[in-house]
Amino acid sequence: MKPLPNEPYEDWCKRVAMFENGHAMIQIAQGKDPEQVLEDMSRRIMDKLLHPIFKAIRDIPVNYDVEKCKESYKKNYLDKNPKGVADHVESNS
Repeated sequence: MKPLPNEPYEDWCKRVAMFENGHAMIQIAQGKDPEQVLEDMSRRIMDKLLHPIFKAIRDIPVNYDVEKCKESYKKNYLDKNPKGVADHVESNS
């Protein structure tokens, strides 16, 4: 199931969940083990929802410079914080 053009990710996720829920209901009605059906439904939903994310990660250029990214992060975030740490990190010192 592909996202519709200009469809927000959240709306597409809801459509995926509704589709997989209907698919699971049909399988249960056909007499399949409900626990196995729910486990399969969960796996199928997660696979579909993670696919665009994994695809985006795979599409990152090969010449990605980790050290340059670290420097940029340090310059733009760490150096601007008076504590010298990211704002989401709490120090006990």
